[in-house]
Amino acid sequence: MDRKVILFVMHELVAGGAERVVVNLANNLDREKFEVHICLFNKKGWLLELLKDDVIIHDLKTPRVSRGAIKFTFFLLSLKPHFVFSSIDHVNLLISVQIKVLKLFLRNTQFIAREVNIPSIRAKYEQLGKQDYFYSKTINQYDYVIAQSNYMKEDIVKSYNIEASKITVVSNPLDIGNIKRSIKNITDEKLYSSGKTNLLAIGYLRPQKGFDLLLQAVPYLDEGIHLNILGDGAEKDKLEQQIKQLKIEDKVTMLGVDENPYKFMKQSDMVVLSSLYEGFPNVILEANACGKFVVAFECPGVSSEIIQDNINGTLVESGNIKALADAINEHSKVTHNEEKISKTTDRYQVENIVKVYENLLLRGS
Repeated sequence: MDRKVILFVMHELVAGGAERVVVNLANNLDREKFEVHICLFNKKGWLLELLKDDVIIHDLKTPRVSRGAIKFTFFLLSLKPHFVFSSIDHVNLLISVQIKVLKLFLRNTQFIAREVNIPSIRAKYEQLGKQDYFYSKTINQYDYVIAQSNYMKEDIVKSYNIEASKITVVSNPLDIGNIKRSIKNITDEKLYSSGKTNLLAIGYLRPQKGFDLLLQAVPYLDEGIHLNILGDGAEKDKLEQQIKQLKIEDKVTMLGVDENPYKFMKQSDMVVLSSLYEGFPNVILEANACGKFVVAFECPGVSSEIIQDNINGTLVESGNIKALADAINEHSKVTHNEEKISKTTDRYQVENIVKVYENLLLRGS
């Protein structure tokens, strides 16, 4: 069988969930079946270092996606890939409005979009307005749409009036081998204050992640619990000011960013997710792979599909600050079975998820 050319299209390869998914897929697709390319509008991000040497990278050298539309079109027409796979909102939109014209010249190309959020919730919180309106009119141009959960699939059908037959539910791939390598040699590196129960929160510092609600829960935490926040973003100054206003400087540490979040997970006692909504919460899977119990708000995208109650984590009412603090306090006193927690991630192992993608891509070939 001739190898199929697959082109992944992303803005950059910074350390986000969607970017990690693309890197995992690009690295693990069967090379006897696929020739793997990645097109970046801006060749930037430390995840580039994780790509295998045989992944062919194309740099459009346009920091903003909208300014690279014409350059991307000509590049696509010259490469003529069998599959175009996009996995971030603004790139999905750009490609969707071009598909009808592109297919006049690329008759053998299939276009696949992986949705990263739940459309109705994203529109509510992010107020995308025209962008979301145009996307709702053009998403049907894709040959396939990947949803990360059944909840997301149902919402896509309802929000965008898309044909359900076009949507396939595929969970995010988890490269457990990479995680284990990342935490293998950190036992002597002390990342947290000793004598504390160290609670870890990870993510971009933006409203969706609910870090402001998490900080409001800190005064209710037991004296020995210390919150560590790993991440950076537009909300950093606002959150630092909130820490001062709440007078919890001695109970919270802003860690900034680090290329290896797994070492922080491994040395933490527990992980907390305070998001208002998620597409698919990679941080829960990654924390579980490190053997860590997760306390999370039960919000769109975070449900019993992922959290097995009192095994790998527990869910509390979304936005309920006191309930979040109470759950953290309760589970800080419990010794959780790290091996049992880690086993809950087996179904997400990258080898299994990649097979699902390969079957999807090749079923019409």
